[in-house]
Amino acid sequence: MNKDIILEKEKKIFDNQIQERLRHGFIPDLRRLRKVGWFYNNMWRDPEFVKLHWMPKVNFVIDIAKKRGGKVVELGCGCGYLTLELARHGLDVLGVDISTKNIAVARKYQKLNTYKKGFGSLQYKCCDIENFDFGKNQLDTVVFFRSLHHLKNIISVLRKIRRSLRKGGNIIICEPMRNNFTRKSAEVAGILRAVSPTWISYGEKLRNLTDGRAWDKYVNRIYQEYTYSDDFKQSPMDNKIATAEIVLKAVRKYFIIKKVSFSDAFIDKLIGGLRGRNKYAFAKFFKFLDNLMVERGILPPTEIAIYAKKK
Repeated sequence: MNKDIILEKEKKIFDNQIQERLRHGFIPDLRRLRKVGWFYNNMWRDPEFVKLHWMPKVNFVIDIAKKRGGKVVELGCGCGYLTLELARHGLDVLGVDISTKNIAVARKYQKLNTYKKGFGSLQYKCCDIENFDFGKNQLDTVVFFRSLHHLKNIISVLRKIRRSLRKGGNIIICEPMRNNFTRKSAEVAGILRAVSPTWISYGEKLRNLTDGRAWDKYVNRIYQEYTYSDDFKQSPMDNKIATAEIVLKAVRKYFIIKKVSFSDAFIDKLIGGLRGRNKYAFAKFFKFLDNLMVERGILPPTEIAIYAKKK
């Protein structure tokens, strides 16, 4: 399929996604989040889930970028919640995304920002990342926050990023590795969903899990959901790269890796689905259990965070 046609489909999918989320009450501002009941198992359903799961990832980016200071570009910035937060920490930020609707929303919430003390600067540009003009020796930090896997030619983009960074400049990558999610991971996620209070009642869940065939069907559906396959596929450009080895090999070609961390065995589509008065206690326990599973090698991680510097 022609690249321009694929990019246009990609753009329309994310245009439609952000418009749908906004219609249901989503606010793309980490300091103004509210509960959004429309999400059935997404972390963004509840600010407490965002604080527990997403904020450590966001703070990983902010802490590194803030220490360096200067000019920051987020590639694939979406609706702008991370770029806005980076600017609130005194950085000069540019957000780049292919979705015109996401960029429009990001600009809207930039104007609505009331946290102006110590604010740096914030601009947005709507374009295809692979055709973006990075310049030469101009930037201090470049960020991919779950967006690198939407690019076809990451080597070419990383080469241009290296050229654009000043001496000692940073690249920060937080990426899903969906190919790491295994059938065993799906079994564990399935067990935890079955025994915890979720959007589906216990009666309905357990009534349908009474034999091996039903269980296999249930687990397979969870596997597809986590790996964004079949009916769950997000967009035509999604999941182009999905393993740590591919990302790390590409990064090492142009950068010196300073830190790599792994996380998220099954947590991604679990705690957002919790319900009931004990949902936060369950969420904290599942987060602990998820970290333990990764740390002890019981289940593979599905998320990688990389901090590297220009060679």
